[in-house]
Amino acid sequence: MNPIYHDLRTVRKKSPFTQKDIADLLGTKDVSQISRYETSPMHPQVEIGLLYEILFQVPLSQFFPRQRDNLIRRLKLRIPNIIDELKCLDVNEMITKKIGCLQSILSDLNDNNPSHNV
Repeated sequence: MNPIYHDLRTVRKKSPFTQKDIADLLGTKDVSQISRYETSPMHPQVEIGLLYEILFQVPLSQFFPRQRDNLIRRLKLRIPNIIDELKCLDVNEMITKKIGCLQSILSDLNDNNPSHNV
């Protein structure tokens, strides 16, 4: 499994909350688990990410900027191929909707992330 790079600790350290506070908010006494989530390159539980999003009012994707950027790059490469594959099928209303949605997503990715243009 590839390591996960995240900014959980960085964001928490800018707040008044300690790891113990986070553990208390989660209803656990295991502060060491919070430390592991913040410092190790492992996949944190979704609950941890969502808690940090709620507490620090930071969108979840901002805690994982490298993963987000990598996913955007992959989508920019894959979406045109999928659109081409769909166009080769017998066109019906559902395929037309899928193509439209994918084209819209690709346009948004290109507009909002100019540094990641393919």
